[in-house]
Amino acid sequence: MGFKVTGWYAVRTPLEKPLYELALRHATNAETCRTSSNHKDELEQSILAIMLAAAFMEAFINQQGIQILREEFQKYDEGYVDVHGNTLPEKRSYPKLEDKWSEITEKINGKRFNKGKEPFSGFKKLVELRNKILHYKGMPSTPMPSPWPDVQGHVTPERAIFNAIAARYAIRSMQGMLHEFSTLTSRRLPEWIE
Repeated sequence: MGFKVTGWYAVRTPLEKPLYELALRHATNAETCRTSSNHKDELEQSILAIMLAAAFMEAFINQQGIQILREEFQKYDEGYVDVHGNTLPEKRSYPKLEDKWSEITEKINGKRFNKGKEPFSGFKKLVELRNKILHYKGMPSTPMPSPWPDVQGHVTPERAIFNAIAARYAIRSMQGMLHEFSTLTSRRLPEWIE
């Protein structure tokens, strides 16, 4: 039974929609936990919202890249070619998520994100939050001021950083980038994106 698959992206189960919806759901859950003073679950729901928002952002831009680069996308993603399909003189590392968004958006319509302004600056903060979780090595042991009115004093840095406010910020950043992408590229977003 010898057959060769050349279109390795041709048949797929799209994960963008469930990632997007799960990010929204966990951000809403984090907010519910916050208002009911359930700070343990707020931490968990916030981490999930942040991670899922970042995962959605990567899945979405990868699919845009696949649409425009086709078979060259894998070479781009692995650092062998640039976004225009030109072979690089030397293999580079995998492109950062922020670079993918910038380069693929520009490739589609020649327009660029303003990296120093919203929504791109917020998106960079979302990636930083994701990286603090994904590459977690601990945080400074110095307590930080409590982000909650019902908790006086100080809390661990994790609780001060990964909360419903950060989850809400992740969602706003995700949605802002999507709408700016749509504006810059003149591409309609899927109807399930709010």
